[in-house]
Amino acid sequence: MPIGFHPPLPPDHDWNIHHKAVKRCRGTVCYGALAAHFGTDSPKTLEWRVDQRTPYHAGEDSSASNKYRRWRQGLALPHNDTIADVGARSGESVRLDFWRDLPLWELLAAEPPSLQRLHGFLEGSHRSVRQILFMDDQPDRLGRFHHSLLGRSQTLAIRNLHSLDAFLALLCLARKGEVLEDDPHHLVPAECAFDIFPRILYSHRPLRYRWEEGLFSCLHRIYWSRVYLGGVIYEFPIEAVRSNLCLLDADSAAELPQMSGRRLREVPPKIEAADDATMREAWSQLSAW
Repeated sequence: MPIGFHPPLPPDHDWNIHHKAVKRCRGTVCYGALAAHFGTDSPKTLEWRVDQRTPYHAGEDSSASNKYRRWRQGLALPHNDTIADVGARSGESVRLDFWRDLPLWELLAAEPPSLQRLHGFLEGSHRSVRQILFMDDQPDRLGRFHHSLLGRSQTLAIRNLHSLDAFLALLCLARKGEVLEDDPHHLVPAECAFDIFPRILYSHRPLRYRWEEGLFSCLHRIYWSRVYLGGVIYEFPIEAVRSNLCLLDADSAAELPQMSGRRLREVPPKIEAADDATMREAWSQLSAW
């Protein structure tokens, strides 16, 4: 049986609402990349600084093209021509194609990508991640990687890289666990992704732009709102992300509490469960690593 979601689900299970939220988040991140580089949150100011275009006048009204405002609202995404213009204007510092085409958006779909697609994402990871994922970080003479289910220590090793590549790999591994209907192989990568999420926000300003109502909401719905064996549900509170992000803002080298912990770890907080016997059996399977 697939790993289920715990409520609240989108109204009437209308996943189109989630799809629109992901698109809005995608546009917001692209807008955040511009805002971070050009130092303004104003769509009109961005039109001047990027396109060198001021609002046109129609009678007594002044209007802008609203191109960037539409990105922020998730109504549109950057076209290739705009990406090239922004790259030239920013001295190639702003790579909108990178943010627009990040695998993250596919990994946030309501239905998980195919196993083949997930393996492709993992094979395209940075070498530091591939060295943990595979016995050899290069394909064999036939061009194939050997994909196996990771042990917990390997998953924690990816977490400890604290990189965007590591974060995306963890999301891939969690969705792989979902495809295989393997609860531990979904739970542990999801916990690890939650643990380094504040570090990703701290290091990547486009992802941090309006992250609470955008990126966190989409991630929480897909990765951190699951019902595991025996009806066990774990809390992944936004307050923990806020707190840890504040710690990093004060000291980038701060040690953060980690839900995924070490090899011997305490049971994460639960918000509901079945009877005690079922709970003990479920937890023994989830934490047997």
